[in-house]
Amino acid sequence: MSESLYPVTPSEIAQVYRQIPAWTMGELAGLSEAQLDRTGTEDWARWSPRRQLSHMAYITTRWFMVLYGATSLPWPSVDMSQFGTFINTRDDDRRFSLDRYSDIEWLHLRFSEACDVAATQVVKLEHENSTKNELLFVFTESSVVGVSEERSVDLWNRCMKCHPDGFTVDPEHEYGFRISPLATLRHVLWDDLIHLRSIGLHRKALGLSPVYPDAPVGGYASAYPVS
Repeated sequence: MSESLYPVTPSEIAQVYRQIPAWTMGELAGLSEAQLDRTGTEDWARWSPRRQLSHMAYITTRWFMVLYGATSLPWPSVDMSQFGTFINTRDDDRRFSLDRYSDIEWLHLRFSEACDVAATQVVKLEHENSTKNELLFVFTESSVVGVSEERSVDLWNRCMKCHPDGFTVDPEHEYGFRISPLATLRHVLWDDLIHLRSIGLHRKALGLSPVYPDAPVGGYASAYPVS
């Protein structure tokens, strides 16, 4: 892994994408239903271990769909009802809906599938122009992110500090940002690693040792310190 402890190069990103579903289930294995739903007052503990996984499965799948479309995922092409479970409201921020939320095995399968195709795509990007098919996001000055109500512009300016080779300001829009496919997949993986770390912290709070203490810590360098 790079000196930063974050997966940065395409080969590192692909390797961690292939490993993180097993790491996550390893940390969740053996937890009771009550422990899976544990919350706390700390920032990292506001979401239970179950919700951490639900968020990881959601964002990894959702971002991949934004980049490449639903047909690039190995889900049954005749059963699109799974995609109807996405929700993102002020009261239910970026996770699968209640009918799927409690099903750890289902969430893990969705997460594993998305991570597998993401790893495959990262390998392809290593041999291509990573700026091809850049995503363009245009906000207003007052746009906010999810339930945090943080300004979208502030969040994306932080992302630019973390991904200087993949996030750029769009010159044609006052509040426009462009992100390359490689930076997108790296960004999503770093976010997944933050939530994996939170699950490990839940285990510590329960008096249990993390199963994978040497997994990358996740995060966003100085913009999102993890200590």
